Amino acid sequence: MEATMWGGSTTRSQLRKSIDSLYRRHKVPEAPTKNTINPETDQTRSLTFSQEKDIASNLAFLSATSDDSRKIMAVCVEEYSSGEGITIRIASNSGDLSAVKAGFIKVGEILEQAARRGNSEVEDIDALLPQIVILDMHRILSRLRSRHSKSTKQPFITQLHNTINDKSFKSTANLTNGIADLQDLFTRLEDIRDIKTEISLAHSLIRDILRQTYHLISPADLSLLLKDLKIDPTLKPYLLNTLGKISGYYSASSFLVRAARNKKCRVFQTIVIETFQIDVPLSLKQDHIKVHAEIQLLFFYELHPHLPRPRIICSSKSACYLCNLFFSLHDVFHIHRSHGRLYEKWTLPDWLPIPEPRRAELGVLATQLDGALKAKIREGCDKHEYPTESVLSIPRQWTPSTSSKTSSSLASISTIRPQPPLHRDGSLDGVLSQLSSMPPTPPRTPPSRIPSISGAQNRAREHRIEFPTTTHPVTITLAQLPYSQLITPTTPPLLLHLNNPRLTLDFDFRLASPCRLVLTHVDDITAPVVDEEYRTVDIEDIPTEAEMQVSRLRGKEVKFQLRDGGKEGVCVEVIWGVL
Repeated sequence: MEATMWGGSTTRSQLRKSIDSLYRRHKVPEAPTKNTINPETDQTRSLTFSQEKDIASNLAFLSATSDDSRKIMAVCVEEYSSGEGITIRIASNSGDLSAVKAGFIKVGEILEQAARRGNSEVEDIDALLPQIVILDMHRILSRLRSRHSKSTKQPFITQLHNTINDKSFKSTANLTNGIADLQDLFTRLEDIRDIKTEISLAHSLIRDILRQTYHLISPADLSLLLKDLKIDPTLKPYLLNTLGKISGYYSASSFLVRAARNKKCRVFQTIVIETFQIDVPLSLKQDHIKVHAEIQLLFFYELHPHLPRPRIICSSKSACYLCNLFFSLHDVFHIHRSHGRLYEKWTLPDWLPIPEPRRAELGVLATQLDGALKAKIREGCDKHEYPTESVLSIPRQWTPSTSSKTSSSLASISTIRPQPPLHRDGSLDGVLSQLSSMPPTPPRTPPSRIPSISGAQNRAREHRIEFPTTTHPVTITLAQLPYSQLITPTTPPLLLHLNNPRLTLDFDFRLASPCRLVLTHVDDITAPVVDEEYRTVDIEDIPTEAEMQVSRLRGKEVKFQLRDGGKEGVCVEVIWGVL
């Protein structure tokens, strides 16, 4: 007689029968869904729910290193209750995880370095992006549809190039030039005869492709331009989805570095990488069943109930119908979205040595799951098309940790960093401004780094982390100067990209009185300043570990000039009273 699952009232065969029966009727029982976020604040944690989700989402995206799209990864971030470290746990529905772990260890080392703020933000991003290219090269080549991958379809960049150059496409000069540069980079990559013998060149070209794709145009802006374009209707969603994914590598690099560098966020001080894999018993392998990656991480914490639990488990693709259903019944971990498709070989690992206190509840959950499937079979459901399973969920930008702040205090405190130069001739700036994843492996999280929850609770109340609001990037080119913006305390943070001199200015206006921000071009910054009314600052002289003070002028004005070694520069002026 077959044993029931965890001592409940349902056997594995009964659950298998229900899954098979529903699969025969409805291969896609539900439309794609997005699960709501729990808005409650957990005072025992340093990270908010959204911050944990955003970090885990970026890491899950980077964990998909294989060119086999059927290999799904899942990631969670286990925060130390001290608030000064994390364990990143990774699982996969198939395959060896040693290479992924080795790559993530290197990523973790770079983020630990970024958390120490020994380099500039730009230098930290420039250190992380090449490591991501090494880690994810096979997946990137597959997404590009490069000839160096298994793809036989027309390359993505070629399709994007042809679309932007379509006569009916309302492009800009910068966008047209930018896609031409991107096509040139991709051609050079494709011209490599043996990528293994020229791996350094390949890494360099891929890095430049990722950077320039990110700066070229956002999926949102491309969507607007494609709205009325008469092309193959299946091409539009493909271009938007793939653009988001290719851009996502640079975006993830930038996001993770900024999160690590945030002075109030201490969780990146120590990073431990652990993998977990549930082996299917030999007696069951002939059935070709699979324990999905998200389910593996859920059961890791069932096996180790003494460890602090994350709130979110993110996968490199949207969760399937059965994962989403079981997570909703389990009601401990959040998963962001589901594509609604059912996989008939899906299973729960009821052969694991679950601690006795948890077995009864899991037995009930297995019975509830079987009951929900039988109810779905009885009730039926609408017919749904096969969904796009890999949908990029782009997290919010993490506000740069080093910023140039202009406020209404008696002095303006500024720390300004130069923007990294592009690795190709020709600027892509200005485009956006012109467009309105047996036996189980034991955990190795150091016990000394897992203080009691009660102890962390008091510290969390005293040092609650609050992060700046979302930055709204605005790209400014030389031709668009002078630039003027009315400022109030409700004005969102402003990120200005200048291309001459090449630098980025990040303004925080939360303490500002009503004023006006003015940027003007200076033809000859070496010319004498009348009455020494403001100072000229060389960008290379701006401190990276301290702050630079700029005093008001005559009580109503903060004004200074920035230059990068040449004669030309930019004047930054904040004026009160004249709006």
